[in-house]
Amino acid sequence: LLRGNLQRAYKCFRAVIDKDTDHIAAYIKLGQALRLGEAYDKALKLHESLLARNDLADYELFELYKNLALDYEHLGNYTKAIEWCKALLKLDKRNTWALRHLVQFYGRQTDWISAGKYLTRWQKVKKTTDTRLLAFCRFRQGYDHRNTDAPEDIRDHYRQALKIDASFAPANYFLGRSYDNEGDLLRHQLDALTESTGAHKDDKLRQKLNDKIGVLYPKAIACWTSFVDQSPQDTYLVLSKVEEILFYLQRFDDIEPFLKQIIERDPRNLDSLAGLANFYVRKGELDKAGQLLNSLPEDAANGPLIQAIRIKLDYRKDQEHNMLPELDRLVDTIRESAVCLSGSSSTLPSLMSWLEPNHDPL
Repeated sequence: LLRGNLQRAYKCFRAVIDKDTDHIAAYIKLGQALRLGEAYDKALKLHESLLARNDLADYELFELYKNLALDYEHLGNYTKAIEWCKALLKLDKRNTWALRHLVQFYGRQTDWISAGKYLTRWQKVKKTTDTRLLAFCRFRQGYDHRNTDAPEDIRDHYRQALKIDASFAPANYFLGRSYDNEGDLLRHQLDALTESTGAHKDDKLRQKLNDKIGVLYPKAIACWTSFVDQSPQDTYLVLSKVEEILFYLQRFDDIEPFLKQIIERDPRNLDSLAGLANFYVRKGELDKAGQLLNSLPEDAANGPLIQAIRIKLDYRKDQEHNMLPELDRLVDTIRESAVCLSGSSSTLPSLMSWLEPNHDPL
């Protein structure tokens, strides 16, 4: 069974049962072999048949309840899997196997309040604390409802996650994104108002919208500044948006320090290097842009984004060609679509991978 030879294991366990019908461990292992062979219904039926026996020892009950929980897990019935884990806890309230699987099963049901509760119990029994996992459970209470609940309710969960672990990067990213989305919505309202009423009407409403945008966007920038400091390999997720916001707010003096902060921590971060070169071009500091582009290693200099910025620089030097609007769009499109462009040399895994469907940090 341990070697994965399920057919031989099945035959061996059947041979034991044929000679001793009271050999409970053989029945349990036979069901396990069936489950590993993806015969989930047969495994469950066999394991459930053992519940009729009244003479099971405690250690046999432990193994049986574990296997029933796993049978139901593979059948996608997490409610029943949870019931059998709780049955295990009635036999042993400090059972780490049951506590750990309750965290996973509740997580798959997106019941992150219960998942967090059992995670706390599990870590207490194990006498260890992983604040990232605790923060993850609290974060998911907001993340899973980000498209249905009020923004402020969602943001509260992100803030609470950061109180548990201030370095939990996904909370900072989505907290900033929440502020940014709300700011974008108000900008659309402002643009629509200007388009429909003219530039000099509804001044009070326009000022009110501008004031709100002026509060929301800086909050997004603050969150994303923390995010790139915690997870520089994920800079590409926010860089173009940060630049757009800072240009919109006319905080031009903040763009260069923001980019240099990332480059200082990760000198090979291509997204930040490209962003800084692009900023120099837009600002008109063409010599600085040229020096920075020329300092890039050959493999990076041949990338499409760097080439596009270099074209911008060349055309900026030649005032007869007015292609900046088209090239601006080209650069922004490349930066948004080339998700794998990040040149970070960091070997640390990204915490953002915790949100991928096939990844289960619990």
